[in-house]
Parts: sequence; structure tokens; C-alpha cells
Amino acid sequence: MKVKSNRLVDRAEPAKIPLYQKMKDDLVQRVLSGEWRPGELVPSETALANEYSVSVGTARKAIEQLAQERMVVRQRGRGTTIATNRGGSSKPFRFLKFFSRDHIRTEESIYLEIMPGKATAQEAKSFGIEAGAPVARMVRLRAANKMPMLIERAAIREDLCPKASQLITLHRPVSISSFLDRMFNILIMRIDEKICAALADEEDIKHLGAAAGDPVLAVERLSYDLAGRLIQISQLHVAKEAYYATSTK
Repeated sequence: MKVKSNRLVDRAEPAKIPLYQKMKDDLVQRVLSGEWRPGELVPSETALANEYSVSVGTARKAIEQLAQERMVVRQRGRGTTIATNRGGSSKPFRFLKFFSRDHIRTEESIYLEIMPGKATAQEAKSFGIEAGAPVARMVRLRAANKMPMLIERAAIREDLCPKASQLITLHRPVSISSFLDRMFNILIMRIDEKICAALADEEDIKHLGAAAGDPVLAVERLSYDLAGRLIQISQLHVAKEAYYATSTK
């Protein structure tokens, strides 16, 4: 597909921004526009260099920047593809950092509740939407070898993920990042977390087998997409039998 000529020259950006950075930013916008979907091949460096009227070295550096930020995947013999969270050769659980004491990742999902809801004032402020705007709400257990390790309460914005609650009810996905990728072309690229100690509440006692007064790890997780938009807010309570690993490789 031929793109408008002088695409980089026409961008209203300071001249001090390197050409490869301008090209990288423009490639990101093309992904966000849906021109290339997650998992699809992008043109070769030579083709992109010709399209943007830049050197192959500049095109290569732009692609390298995208690869370093995990927006694309370079595969020998196949080419460069847009990153995906759908499984296969990708790692749909790369953001999930909780393991059982015998080193098993908490990949199993047991849904306790799924329903449409309305954004609270705090959620609306975080999402950048109106208070009362539709969100999908869910409560689920994450387990390892069928042993519950944590309970997750989450809200997903429905302005970008229409009817998410109905679709989650229908599919009950194990990986929400893969689900968002597959259903809405939304690629989760970053997770921010706040972690603190807490005491087990009634739900922890009921579903995690905790005793009153037991310590749990309380985690707030904010999931952002390729464009830096906040997509999901999660509150996790993690049982003392689980541990947290910082590596996402």
C-alpha cells in the first residue's frame, strides 16, 4: 500500500527529533489505525525505506526501536510482525508474575462474577472517561494446579471494548491480554503495579482459604495499550502461599 509522500516532512514536530524516531512514531500510528493488526507482517526495511524516502539504516533503526519496546517481533526467515498476546510463539502470560511455591505460574482462571457496570469517579478519572460510563466488571480466582493463589477484581473500559462483559461471559478467557488482542485489536504493552501488605478480608477467607488476620499481598495493576491508554484496572489479593517474580521474559 502506497503511503502519502513526504509523510515525515509534513509532521509538525521539532526538527531536532531524529528521523528514525519520527518514522517509528508514524509506524506506531499506522498500527493504531488498524493498517496492520497484531500478528501481521510489516513491509521489509527496504520497502519501508523506499516508502518513507529514507535510508535503509534509518528504517532499520526505527524497526529496532519498535522491537526493543516489544511492539514488533523480528523472526529469522519470516520477517517482522506486529507483537501479539494471542499465544502461539508469543507469551500471553508475560505480565503475570505470580507463582505457587512449587514454581507453577498462576495461569488457571476461575470466574466468580462477570457483569456490566458503571465507572466510579476514581475509575473515570484514571481511564479518562465520564463517571458512570460503561465498564465490564469481573471477579476471578487465579490458580496453580487447581489451588487458588489470588483473587482479582477488575474493571475494563467499554468505550474501547464494546460489550466486553458479554464477550467475557461467553468466552471466559484464561488470558485477558490475549482476549483484548483477539476481540478488540488492543495490545497490552505495559503494566504498572502498586504493591502493599494487607490483611485477609471475607472474600480471601472464603475463596483463598485464608484465616482471619492472615497477611496477603495487595496489588493494584494498571494495564496500558500500545497508545498508552489505560484499558484495565485490577485489584489483586495474593495468598501467602504464592510468591511474586519480577522477571517477565
